[in-house]
Amino acid sequence: MKILVLNVGSSTIKYSLFNDRKCLERGLDDRVRDYEKSLKNILKKVNNFDIIIHRVVHGGELNNCLIDDKVLKKIKKYSEYAPLHNIPELKIIKICKKLLPKMKQFAVFDTRFHRTISEKSKIYGLPYEYYKKGIKRYGFHGTSHKYISIGLKGKTISCHLGSGCSITAIKDGKSVDTSMGFTPLEGVLMGTRCGDIDAGVVIYLIKKIGVNKVDDLLNNKSGLKGLCGYSDFRDVSKKLNEKRVKKAFDVFVYKIIKYIGAYVAVLNGVDNIVFTGAIGENSSLLRKEVCKNLDYLGVRIDNKKNLKSEKIISSKSSEVMVMVIKTDEELMMVNEILK
Repeated sequence: MKILVLNVGSSTIKYSLFNDRKCLERGLDDRVRDYEKSLKNILKKVNNFDIIIHRVVHGGELNNCLIDDKVLKKIKKYSEYAPLHNIPELKIIKICKKLLPKMKQFAVFDTRFHRTISEKSKIYGLPYEYYKKGIKRYGFHGTSHKYISIGLKGKTISCHLGSGCSITAIKDGKSVDTSMGFTPLEGVLMGTRCGDIDAGVVIYLIKKIGVNKVDDLLNNKSGLKGLCGYSDFRDVSKKLNEKRVKKAFDVFVYKIIKYIGAYVAVLNGVDNIVFTGAIGENSSLLRKEVCKNLDYLGVRIDNKKNLKSEKIISSKSSEVMVMVIKTDEELMMVNEILK
């Protein structure tokens, strides 16, 4: 079976063509202005396939499934929670339906893997009626976290670090807790998102500058970009001699350490710590700085292996296995649907 996988962002379309589980081709349009035009260009390159699989960030309680009108309505509903992701994803699904009306389309949801987290983790300290209405923690990057957990036994802490960042506590392949919540805004500091913040600050800012400006501020102008002016971690890594940039780097590292520590407590120990995502896979300095603060767990890394970004970077004397695993969300999506 030939499968086209589409991973759509606010200004990007990543596409992959698979023959069953074998990837034949990958590509990226990272300057999308007209989604239909961009998709038509992709379809000129890959025009022989049997089904389409879409990555959809927020699916609420939905399972991975064939997309029909009922599913489209649900994706639209959850667009309010994750507008930067669900709105362009919904747009592409509709364009595919228009251009290829007989083609079966499937959705794989980032939220699906985190359906196993406990109720006590999902609930916010709001009146219980809001929890019943769906205001709770859902979690994201589930496809990535699930992919890296394959074959790992025991207690794992997965650090997906890229432009968006999330950390997940996993026990025997199942998500126990995760840093992102009701939206992808919660959790550790990110490229342009603030991560965890006192709700009182949000209320204060709304009164000062209004809802729309606060939305833009927290999602697009905060995080590393807000602290030092650079949202791309590659730029941050090159400018560490600048005081503000070094401060932003230190804050980022601190937030990661803090979540790892919290999840060690949640899991009552840890067997594996995994770094993945563009930053997790490529920044040996960040991995070194994070692991340096985990020596109380018996974490020891081999500096040579770390510099080479080998799969296992922990030393033989380490009591915790520390790994660098290149994530493959697209392959995971194919696995999910072929099952």
